Amino acid sequence: MACDPAPGRPNVALKLTEALAHPARLTIVRLLAELPDEHTAFDPRCGTAYGVCFCHLKEKTGLSGPTVSHHLKILREAGLVEGVRVGRWTYFRLKPGGLEALAHELLHLARQAERAAAKAG
Repeated sequence: MACDPAPGRPNVALKLTEALAHPARLTIVRLLAELPDEHTAFDPRCGTAYGVCFCHLKEKTGLSGPTVSHHLKILREAGLVEGVRVGRWTYFRLKPGGLEALAHELLHLARQAERAAAKAG
């Protein structure tokens, strides 16, 4: 049985921090945040970035294809990354709101800690 510090409240911070806890996954998130132009596909109609090609992630991390796929799956399940299929290629990008959800949760925890310290203090 796991300890749940906030029963009834989804443990967003746990899910997201677990996904980011592996160095390779954190590297992938950083690469996706940069969206390097030479490895990014853009929608020709509106210029919106589809994301970074899988080959770039594989090359930059130095990991095998199956290993990169495994890490992307974990990041997708955590709601941090999404894949966009364009023809026969899949491009990856940060999912809008994913990192913001983690920042929001951490800010909430920081405010709780400040209130607790003020009461104790």
